[in-house]
Amino acid sequence: MKTNTGEEKGPGDKTAVADDDTLKIRLEEAKSSSPVLVVISGKPLGKSFFLVKESMILGRDLAADISIGETSISRKHTEFLLTPEGIVAKDLGSTNGTFVNDQKIESKLLDDGDLIRCGSTILKFLKEGQIENIHYGKMYDLATRDDLTGALNKKAVLDVMNEEFNRSQSKGNPMTLLMFDIDHFKQTNDTFGHLAGDYVLKEISALIMNRLIRQQDVLGRYGGEEFALLLRETPLRIAVDVAERIRSTTEKHPFVFDGRQIPVTISIGVVSLDSTTKSSADMIALADKALYDAKNAGRNRVSVR
Repeated sequence: MKTNTGEEKGPGDKTAVADDDTLKIRLEEAKSSSPVLVVISGKPLGKSFFLVKESMILGRDLAADISIGETSISRKHTEFLLTPEGIVAKDLGSTNGTFVNDQKIESKLLDDGDLIRCGSTILKFLKEGQIENIHYGKMYDLATRDDLTGALNKKAVLDVMNEEFNRSQSKGNPMTLLMFDIDHFKQTNDTFGHLAGDYVLKEISALIMNRLIRQQDVLGRYGGEEFALLLRETPLRIAVDVAERIRSTTEKHPFVFDGRQIPVTISIGVVSLDSTTKSSADMIALADKALYDAKNAGRNRVSVR
């Protein structure tokens, strides 16, 4: 085997073996991959929705299997059915219709590469067993996830915030934002080292995402040791309970790195959408102020604006 520089690589070359192993793994992943819908125009751009159930509903409703918060999409817009012949798209009497390759449909068996338009969102259908299915999912994660914590990155969480703000405001649904950061994080880095600091960030993110919030809630790393948590369709009184549970669970959680116990607490600011809030940026600013209220009051507490 030759490299790009023309050097010969023998059968025992470790790089060649590693490349071959990686290719085999990717091919196996592709073979076992389900059919998928990928958002190629609209938000969340690049997001993959794997069709893993006999019936999956696309709609604006948060309870939909494929939830897309666009006002031109009906609450229950299109159903995707797994049949012996393949995946069938079926319009559910939506206001603006379902289109496949720009043709309005009531029901249609999908072909590989078909483009499905619901409202102004366009999704590409890919059959099962293709490496492209895996590629799209990984590319979306690379574009939207924070490398260290696995939470959404700042740009992605701001996009979700703006989308959810518009949806909640138009529908009159409750929406609450938590902003929190780790108390005395610089001291943690100075005392235990930056690798220990990275461990704390990852552990808090995993703790919250896996144990303390719902699937529809959105955690993002806003910057450094600061995080944003969007609680969809959640009134303020419940959000305060969630915030207190996150605070107390963090305080009690055993953070142990390299055999050393690390004391960790967080301060949280909470704000809820109301008639005076003009934009998602307003909510973020108010939540930030609430966070600083909590820190100025002594840290390791929840403050509400």
